[in-house]
Amino acid sequence: MDKIVWLNIENYTVLQLVLFGTGALLWIVNYIFIIRNIIKHKFVEMPASVLCANVAWEFLWSWIFVPDMGFAIGLGYKMWFVLDVYIVWNFYRFGYKQVSASVVPYYKLLFTFALAAWVLCLYFFIDQKMDNPIGANSAYIINILISSLYIFLYLRIEDKTLFSITTAWTKWVGTGFISAMCMLRWPENHWLLAMCAACFLMDMFYMYLVVKGKKVLREKV
Repeated sequence: MDKIVWLNIENYTVLQLVLFGTGALLWIVNYIFIIRNIIKHKFVEMPASVLCANVAWEFLWSWIFVPDMGFAIGLGYKMWFVLDVYIVWNFYRFGYKQVSASVVPYYKLLFTFALAAWVLCLYFFIDQKMDNPIGANSAYIINILISSLYIFLYLRIEDKTLFSITTAWTKWVGTGFISAMCMLRWPENHWLLAMCAACFLMDMFYMYLVVKGKKVLREKV
């Protein structure tokens, strides 16, 4: 029986593992607060068009492919997936609040098709070695969409009370820690680093919008 490697200290420094682990924990907090807001507001805060991509990625990297950072980090991936499954289930219940009236009759079917398409496309992207050992290349493709579409969703939905500051900052800072790890581990991957920088800037702008919106709401009270 092979010995379990909890943390891969041969390919990653302790600092890199700490940065990634901290970012992963903040994303778990992010999902918990998304779930909290689902229970409170009956509204899914993550944009539908990237929620399907996100859970597809987590499914593949939790159960089909194995990140090489060690068993402990792999457990984090699985925790992301379990929490995201609950979020997806609630999107089928409340996702109509995100879409226009003309799309409401079809949003479940469209979401299911998009989910299947993302699983298929990401599987071959990873299987054909276009990803890196922890799935960062594909993750940041999705993260660019997450970061940009969060902004569009926030601007489009009139009820700003549906959005959480905790969700905003854990997304921003959590991704920031993981981006810092990627910059230290793969400084030669300029494509990945550009994606990291773009996500950081968009998440910072989203944080600004949410904080500004909360301030306006307090002034109205």
